[in-house]
Amino acid sequence: MSVDQKSLRDQGQSSNRRMTPARGLFQAVLCLGVLVAGAGIAWLLLGTAEEAGRQPPAERSKRLVEIEVAERRSHQVTVTAWGQVQPSHALTLTPRVSGRVVSLADNFDAGSVLASGESLLQLDPRDYELALTRARSALTQARADLSLEQGQQAVAQREYELLGENVSDAERSLILRRPQLETAQAAVAAAEADLAEARLNLERTGITAPFEAMVLSRAVAEGAEVSTGTTLAELVGVDTWWLELTVPVNALKWVRFPGSDSKGSTVQLRYEGVWPTDVSREGRVVRLLGQLEEGGRMAQVRVAVQDPLARGSGQANQPRLLLGAYVRGEIQGAAVPDAVALQPEWVHSGNIVWLMDDNDELAMRQVTIAYRDGERVLVTDGIEDGDRIVTSQISVVTEGMPLRVQEVDTDSSRDGGGDV
Repeated sequence: MSVDQKSLRDQGQSSNRRMTPARGLFQAVLCLGVLVAGAGIAWLLLGTAEEAGRQPPAERSKRLVEIEVAERRSHQVTVTAWGQVQPSHALTLTPRVSGRVVSLADNFDAGSVLASGESLLQLDPRDYELALTRARSALTQARADLSLEQGQQAVAQREYELLGENVSDAERSLILRRPQLETAQAAVAAAEADLAEARLNLERTGITAPFEAMVLSRAVAEGAEVSTGTTLAELVGVDTWWLELTVPVNALKWVRFPGSDSKGSTVQLRYEGVWPTDVSREGRVVRLLGQLEEGGRMAQVRVAVQDPLARGSGQANQPRLLLGAYVRGEIQGAAVPDAVALQPEWVHSGNIVWLMDDNDELAMRQVTIAYRDGERVLVTDGIEDGDRIVTSQISVVTEGMPLRVQEVDTDSSRDGGGDV
């Protein structure tokens, strides 16, 4: 045996001699403690998992949906339509006489609003003043000729009486110079008409606004030569503008038109993207136009808007309408009593509405629709007050499928929704 092997054997024997009974007992107790602690941790984890375990299989098989509780009440029908703003009356301003423009009003320009009778431009009046003078002279001459002829009439009458002969009516007319008198009288009437025309033409050299109007465009400048066919400006009235709304034919029954004992429906006008969302103007339905569009499916309803430029008293905060603007109109129609309002996506093909019945199962109910548009559907039959309407979209749906509603944690709601 070598020296190294002998040394290792002596060390092992020395170690065995140092292992005492107390040390062995300590090691056993330590191992047992580790085992007990592991078992306790395992039991704690299993208990926690059991408390927060999944729902029973029966609950897991129910489809989670959202619902709305039906409420039957009176709903006013609002027919939403779009249309373009148009003037109620427009005018192409042209002169009644020819001449050169010698002056223009300062506010006679595009965008200006003109008062009725306001002076717009002046044509050179000198030629018409001369014509008026000539007409006055001609009238004076005609009246003088008439006076002379009336004197001749008196002489002829005395000669006829002295002659004392019986003559025919034609001869008597010639003797008494009646044709000459009628000619003189006609000359006076013509001279008077010429004078009136000359005076009127002189007045027409000053052109004024025919009504309260806004200037859309001006096509003349100072110094321009104009004639009776020349366009001076385009004017539109500002007291009332029109909006022609395109409405589905089947919605006309909800629109009130003016009659002997009623006014037309009021209309709220909104200019989306231009006016704030909470700003609108009010108009009123005035008539139904007499033609249909798009294959007879769409009708034209005319709406009148008073003071479209908001120029009157108390209108300072109202927005101004713009000609040609494409505006949305909300026609306040008749009321539908005892109806349920639904969103269009809640009504499925065949006018079917999904309900959650008393057994928490899906029921398919066919409903009667009184009015439908892009924002809501008014149902008058098929849904009762308090029915639970399924608003969730289900890809595969069957009659009687079990449903459940998401429970709301009222405690966390009262606490403000939990920690942030």
